[in-house]
Amino acid sequence: MNNIILAFSVVFPLMLQMSIGYFLRRKKVTDTHSLNVMNKLVFRVFLPLLLFLNIYSLEPEEAITQKNGMLLLLSSLSVIVIVIIMHSMFPLFIKDKKKCSVIIQGIFRSNLVLFGIPIAASIYGDDRIGIVSLLAAFIVPLFNVLAVIVLEYYRGSKVNYKNVFLNIIKNPLIIASAIAFLLLILRIRIPELILSPISGLSKVATPLAFVVLGGTFQFSRISVNLKYLLVVVLGKLILFPMLVFGVAIALGFRNEALVALIGVTASPTAVSSFTMALEMDADGELAGQVVIFTSIISIITIFFLVYLLKTLQLI
Repeated sequence: MNNIILAFSVVFPLMLQMSIGYFLRRKKVTDTHSLNVMNKLVFRVFLPLLLFLNIYSLEPEEAITQKNGMLLLLSSLSVIVIVIIMHSMFPLFIKDKKKCSVIIQGIFRSNLVLFGIPIAASIYGDDRIGIVSLLAAFIVPLFNVLAVIVLEYYRGSKVNYKNVFLNIIKNPLIIASAIAFLLLILRIRIPELILSPISGLSKVATPLAFVVLGGTFQFSRISVNLKYLLVVVLGKLILFPMLVFGVAIALGFRNEALVALIGVTASPTAVSSFTMALEMDADGELAGQVVIFTSIISIITIFFLVYLLKTLQLI
């Protein structure tokens, strides 16, 4: 019973915040313009501040360890391998290249920062979520690189690696992570007078992000892409996490490391994947539906995943 309560306590706040966002949109308290503005605030200001603080608060000895390095290697290789497998298989069955690229991106690209940090905080508390932030600092750039390569390839264009690099170094999450690592390694301390308001602002990130996400939910034209959505949901929320967790458990990873992998593999498709799909001439409608469907269904799959890991005494 305690394991069920724990699993419920992890997903309920996320579900409630998304429901509030959906309700506010239905009642016309928010609209497309206001949601877009809030979304920019979340991903350009509040989430980078949250990621910065989580990395900055670590001790160098705690961050730079062989165990963390192995977890980072496992996460990176898992994402790269799944992309290679999908690229080899999916074009045989999905002839529409614009849909194929969106499906591949939808399965490998997770909402790591948005889901991983609050899940880890719910289980272990705010003082033990540094590993999620460390993974985000390295995996988010990997997601961006692979997404650009996949979308460019299926668009029929030559990949512009210069633009890929520029997009990475301009990403607010990457900038925040780099600054935090620099201060951490150099042991430069920020005065409390500055740190306190930054900490206060960072607390806005998670609830506002989920309210915005809930406000974007629209369920029109689902039937057109239903079979593709089922493929993404099955691959993203069930098969991919099963494979990675099987390997991770066999290698001896436990506790915070496994919870961090929930963010990498079992969280829904990143919201930014929709924007990137539009910008790169992929199927934007399908990309938006992938974000919505995986976000909703992940509440159920994450609940069962947390419950299973806790029951097996792995977390």
